[in-house]
Amino acid sequence: MTHRIYLRWPGQKVSDKTTTESKAVAQFAFDELIARQDLIGQQVDVAWTAGGKQQAYHSFAQQTD
Repeated sequence: MTHRIYLRWPGQKVSDKTTTESKAVAQFAFDELIARQDLIGQQVDVAWTAGGKQQAYHSFAQQTD
């Protein structure tokens, strides 16, 4: 199964994309993206999809220190 992990910006812009067949690599990529302190408070989300279905989702928009 193909896993896709990426940042989703306003306007459906995508960056920092990882595509892998490994669930372990996908989990690592997702964890790395959600740990990014520089994105806190920005209108950006982290998405993880596999097999055409959302596996995990994280939004930085509402976070504050």
